[in-house]
Amino acid sequence: MVKNRLKQFIGISIIILFTTNSSFLFASDGEAIEPYFTLVFKTNGGGVRPDYGNLLKQQLARIGINVDVIIQDWPTFVGELIAYRDFDICYVGLTGDGSANPDFTGVYNVNGSLNLFGYDTSMDYNETLGTGLNEWYMKEGRQILPAYSQERLEHYWAWQQHLMDNLLPCLPTFVPKIYTAYWSNLEGYNMSDGLLQSWGKMSWDGNHLGQTNTNEVVISDAAWSDLTPFYQDDTSSSFISDALMDTMIYYDTDMTPWPHLATNWTHITDTQVRVKLREGIKWQPDYEGNFTNEYFDAEDVYFSYTLCDRIVGSPCAPWLDHMEIVDDHTIDFFIDGNDYEPGAQPSTLYLESFERKILPEHYLNQTQFPDGSPDITHESWRLFATKAFGTGLFSLTHFEQGEETILTVNPECWRLNTSITSDPALEWERRFGDFAGGLNQLRIRIIPNQQTALLEFEAGKTDIQEITQFSETRKEMIASPDFAVQNDITFYFGFFGYNMCPVRPVIGNPDDAPGDASMTVGLAVRKAISYAIDLEEMNNIIHGGEYAITYHPIYMKLGIWCNPNIIKYEHNLSQAIEYMTLAGGYTPTNYTSKTGINWIYSLSGIFILLGIQIIIRKKIGK
Repeated sequence: MVKNRLKQFIGISIIILFTTNSSFLFASDGEAIEPYFTLVFKTNGGGVRPDYGNLLKQQLARIGINVDVIIQDWPTFVGELIAYRDFDICYVGLTGDGSANPDFTGVYNVNGSLNLFGYDTSMDYNETLGTGLNEWYMKEGRQILPAYSQERLEHYWAWQQHLMDNLLPCLPTFVPKIYTAYWSNLEGYNMSDGLLQSWGKMSWDGNHLGQTNTNEVVISDAAWSDLTPFYQDDTSSSFISDALMDTMIYYDTDMTPWPHLATNWTHITDTQVRVKLREGIKWQPDYEGNFTNEYFDAEDVYFSYTLCDRIVGSPCAPWLDHMEIVDDHTIDFFIDGNDYEPGAQPSTLYLESFERKILPEHYLNQTQFPDGSPDITHESWRLFATKAFGTGLFSLTHFEQGEETILTVNPECWRLNTSITSDPALEWERRFGDFAGGLNQLRIRIIPNQQTALLEFEAGKTDIQEITQFSETRKEMIASPDFAVQNDITFYFGFFGYNMCPVRPVIGNPDDAPGDASMTVGLAVRKAISYAIDLEEMNNIIHGGEYAITYHPIYMKLGIWCNPNIIKYEHNLSQAIEYMTLAGGYTPTNYTSKTGINWIYSLSGIFILLGIQIIIRKKIGK
């Protein structure tokens, strides 16, 4: 027993020594040192943002920066960002609308309503351009045509690099992920592409628990409300519309635009875009069977793009001046991107608007009001709201309120017609699959309660289920051979915002840095802060390592528009110290010296303990 207790004592002593040494090592390589100055951090309360502030305070203390953390209620914080800006660092999150638009005018430009950074053209003024380089990049990016081109991609990549290297108004941080689980015998499903784009690649390999049909996929969702796109305000309705209807172009998950109902689009002038439409696309029959042999044409496009002005009362496409039908499968869009300047002005926004769902003019425009607008009181509009149809892959074949919706693959859909999908410009099979998996039905059970939906999924009564909010269940499913789990990032951009205004004496200091006249003191300090912040540590402590870390000053979800070689401020205390030195000689004298000493103490301590253990063993052995 004595021997066991001594062993325990020696083991615990070694652990304590290692633990103590670890704390010493941490202290020497990143301990709080005497602060050189104090910065003010502000954010709103609730959620994890105060935690970001507290960790920021600890991490910046390692390079001699003290941080006063101030937590405000949401209205006060919004006023702080927009009007007062009495802070050095803040934390903000922006949520995108899902559009493929890399233009962040309004956030980073000098007159932007969300220019909380205090950017001014004097900060990167270019004599040749007569304005700030950042301002020029942003304005020029909105004028480069075509809207999707290698030139425009590279322009936005260059802008992002300039913004983050030469101005550094913020440090991008985290992007939340969403998680989806599905039964592991479902092959070909890709969460990022989505269920509808994955359909042609999917198939079942046998049956899972509770499964009775390998020709269908069963999911759950909340109840939908209206299948007419203009009147939708819920994702459940828009999902079904996506399954039933098509758009002129199709954006893949990386935000690359592809021809879809349109075969191509070309600029006749900077303000006139000609769209050629695909021929041989047949409309599904309407619910009553009155229109069974109708084909998609330019009238459908014209009708779909004029409905907002006439029905909703606001333009669906603010850039659109008017349209002209050239022939049955050609339509010209005339653009005016700025009503406040004389003459037609170009705009790049037209391309993302080409993803609007196309509606059946032959069905919804049977009668008109005296002004020529469609008669929305006609019975066809009431029926379409609950019995919609389109040119898409699925037809709505059954709906039982509060129970389920059944969508059936339309065998006459153009997506299954290889004479159309063999168009090389579509790269169809790579993107959508060959539809050889034998699936012909999508059943959507109406289960608004997520806990109930999860239980039904675990019982095998549904096949795919979002599990983002169920972290423990997610871990179990990842470890289980019965399930597979995928994740995807969201249209979100969180960041530490830096106040670059010269009134901030340190972080916005416009004077040349003593150690490098090519940058200001403020920029050097911002770089030091960015390298000192340990996003991995924050992610692990606050989010359990489950958030994505981003380095882009735009939504990471924008895919191809994100500079693939953007400067990355990955945690590096040596770099942080270097920039603190450049900013004005803020160099901790104890930064490296203690490290070696601590390891010497550690090694000495270990040898001493081992020596004691040997002596004690000898004595016990006697």
